[in-house]
Amino acid sequence: MSTPAFNAYRSLPVPSRSVHAWRYTPWKKIHPTGEPDVIPSDLIAATATISMLDGTDVPVGVSLEMRESVLRDSPLPDDDIAVAFLREVCNEHWHLKVESNIVLKSPLLVEIRAGGHLAAIETSVDIGAHSVVESVWTISGEASWFGFLRQGSIAVGAEYCEVMEQALASSTVFLRGEGWDVGRDATMNSCILSLGGSLLRSDIRSRIVQGSTIKQLIASYGIGDRSDDHHLEIDHVFGNNVSRVVLHSACDDSSRAVSTGQLRIAKGANGSNASQIFRNLLLSPDARAESIPELEVLADDVSAAHGAASAPIDPEQLFYLESRGLDPDAAQHLVVEGFLIAAMQELGSGKLFDWLRGRLTIHLDCALLE
Repeated sequence: MSTPAFNAYRSLPVPSRSVHAWRYTPWKKIHPTGEPDVIPSDLIAATATISMLDGTDVPVGVSLEMRESVLRDSPLPDDDIAVAFLREVCNEHWHLKVESNIVLKSPLLVEIRAGGHLAAIETSVDIGAHSVVESVWTISGEASWFGFLRQGSIAVGAEYCEVMEQALASSTVFLRGEGWDVGRDATMNSCILSLGGSLLRSDIRSRIVQGSTIKQLIASYGIGDRSDDHHLEIDHVFGNNVSRVVLHSACDDSSRAVSTGQLRIAKGANGSNASQIFRNLLLSPDARAESIPELEVLADDVSAAHGAASAPIDPEQLFYLESRGLDPDAAQHLVVEGFLIAAMQELGSGKLFDWLRGRLTIHLDCALLE
């Protein structure tokens, strides 16, 4: 029996590479079967659990509950084929709700695990007005393909800071669609550490209004033939707000990093301050990185900037470290660690920064021992 999501998906054409968001990773390649007309029926739902990072009980006013999916207004476009596909295959919807005026002393811990052959999950996040919340999200599992759909809303005056460790199996294909609304005078700081998977495509879109601030920070590390494609869009619907995108990708072996971003400042959105910076560290002659930042500015009184740079590792840095007793592999890993940590510097939370830095260090240390 067909559903609205099924009908929406089947009505959409396969996007061409002339579409900004689909320039580098074609839909056929990221589709779980490689056949765009097929919607697999054997997907299983990923699991979702919530706790407190310090081991205490989840406080009153905070909940993670399963509920029916609600198709609400979102920055995610209804005419995007990946969004329509994810809405169809996500059999379970988990809703993280934080009531208004909640101030958490410890970060939340939300753990997503994808098992089986094909897995998917839909989540939503609602942060109530004037609440102050930090959270840690972990994504792990052995699924060969995993679809992750998330929508978020940060209400007026709230402060929300999150980190996400994506540590799926090295063979997993990962498709992610995500949309955020940041309310008036609200703040959202988000940092993603992308380490797992073989072929990954993330589409992250946000809307901000007057007085709101959003920072999206991403650190990605590629080895083997891993391909990590991030597409980010931020709409400045009204003025007097701030957006900041920082993405650092370190690419080794024959891995590939793709960064496409678009900042849009609407007509009359004066006082907007928007910037995006993409930096790529190429550790191998076979590694590749493509970065395309774009600005669409329709207002007059704004500050808008973008930049992209790719470069090999600095031999002087390696020489300096090796002259102090480190072997070449350890020296390179130390440079990579510093490069990726630099993407997280603006997170604004010491607890979350230390946690994420610890996870990165463990990952690089394990890679060094292999």
